[in-house]
Amino acid sequence: MTGTSYTQNSQCVAGFETTHWGELEAARTTSPEHRQAVLENLCRRYWKPVCHYLRAGGKQDAEALDMTQEFFVRVVLGRDLFASAERERGSFRTYLLHCLKNFARDWQRRSHAQCREPGQAPISLEACLGTDTHAFEPPAAGATPEDVFHNKWAATLIERALERLGEECMGAGLVDHLDIFHRRVVRPTLGHAAPAALEGLARRYGLTEKQVCNRTQTIRRRFSKLLLGEVRMTVASANDAEDELRALLGYVRREAHSNGGTHRRESGVEHPAGP
Repeated sequence: MTGTSYTQNSQCVAGFETTHWGELEAARTTSPEHRQAVLENLCRRYWKPVCHYLRAGGKQDAEALDMTQEFFVRVVLGRDLFASAERERGSFRTYLLHCLKNFARDWQRRSHAQCREPGQAPISLEACLGTDTHAFEPPAAGATPEDVFHNKWAATLIERALERLGEECMGAGLVDHLDIFHRRVVRPTLGHAAPAALEGLARRYGLTEKQVCNRTQTIRRRFSKLLLGEVRMTVASANDAEDELRALLGYVRREAHSNGGTHRRESGVEHPAGP
């Protein structure tokens, strides 16, 4: 794909971490190839909240996927979202949801052929889907399409932070730390299961219970920083990042509660400012 080399370097410009707002602003004056790369990067990151929003609104799987592809091609690129997006609009999450709502309303008035902008190469979602067999799990009872969008947005950022955490731990030889963190924090939080017992983990790794706790906290702190970094990509300034993260964690906790989760206090992802 044209965005491969772009994606590898999309978070760093002149030595500073950039944001999606910065990417959009820079894309206004760059080549069509770079603009297409920005589009593909955003699609890879955020197809899930878009597609799940449409599914929760009553669309069938195939139509939701078609609409997701059209949204990124026709609205994000075709309508020149680069030109209309402004940092003052707030978080990228709320701005993209606003555009998505308008797109969904317009879709009903157009045929599929009319929706696609002429001359734009469509984006395939096959690579994004991969082996995600749970792509269209039903939403929690009573959840609105907006709730689903926010929940999937939060889940997307958490998944990306976990991927980066795994790479770091593997590279630093902290595989045991990572496994303990998954058993004590990640699986309980995302899988709604009880955290693994300290005694059992201590026996498994030949540690004391205090050492298990220390390793958990070490990785938790690093994960929190990585998650805050992912959130920082979606807001206009660093000052907004913690408020955005706090809002996203609120969605995660409400969803866990609605799904019957009972272990959040012990295992849930904490705000970086927390202990």
